[in-house]
Amino acid sequence: MKKTSIIFLCIIIIPLVYAQDSTVKNYPLVTSSKTFNIGSINVLDPYLSPYEYNGTRIGYMTDNRRFIRANDTTLSYTSRAILNISTADHPNKNNSMLMFEGYYNLGINYHIRPFEKFMVLIGGSWDVDLGGKYISRNVNNPFSLDLYTNINATAEVQYEFNFLKQNLRLQYGVQTPLIGYMFVPMQGASYYELFSLNNLSDAFHFSSLHNRRAWMQYFHLDIPLRMTTLRLGIQHDFLQYSANDMVFHKKGFNFSIGYIIDFYTFSGKKNKILDNFTSSYK
Repeated sequence: MKKTSIIFLCIIIIPLVYAQDSTVKNYPLVTSSKTFNIGSINVLDPYLSPYEYNGTRIGYMTDNRRFIRANDTTLSYTSRAILNISTADHPNKNNSMLMFEGYYNLGINYHIRPFEKFMVLIGGSWDVDLGGKYISRNVNNPFSLDLYTNINATAEVQYEFNFLKQNLRLQYGVQTPLIGYMFVPMQGASYYELFSLNNLSDAFHFSSLHNRRAWMQYFHLDIPLRMTTLRLGIQHDFLQYSANDMVFHKKGFNFSIGYIIDFYTFSGKKNKILDNFTSSYK
């Protein structure tokens, strides 16, 4: 009788234990990197000047990535925000240009793991860029507005390895626009005429590979430390586009340093930190 009772209890309890394990809820962590950047920039803006200006750019970037669903480690989304401030000089050093840029990007990534410690991400993104350039000596049109939005193709590879008993991670990524829309007014048109008089003809243009070519690529080395992960990086960006019989270009090369953290946002008084977290970094 006792043996029969024990067997009966095992039949009931064991499936319940496995059922509880299978219904454990995971929580997707946000992997966030914050980096400060400094480097060089070369700009040609025919709306302001026929000369290429060369100078220095400093900036700040925040990059967040998270799995869309905690139990699915194949799909993640990425949000990226960049703020840059630059100064550049005329080739003859007789004039200078002040530039600012605000950039936001939102993308989807598909994770492929062909073998251990190696990961490939492919996907796409949407971005919007708002900035401007100012030249003090250009009396009629001293300011040029930068405004565009794009649908991009993206790719990234990551590789983990050990060097001198230190775990390291290499990361290389690239992004290029496919189609978009951009603001390029006629040369000589004033912003008073454009916006106050609502004369926006030939100011907005469809963009694709025929009139806009660009890429942004980055290389990162991540070094785990006791409290966080140190990120060292190099970024290179190139942009060339044409409209209204003008050709614009911008080239930049930056060095960056920052850190990476994983976090989860809780709301409400009853929430507490749990063990079942999933990081898109792995």
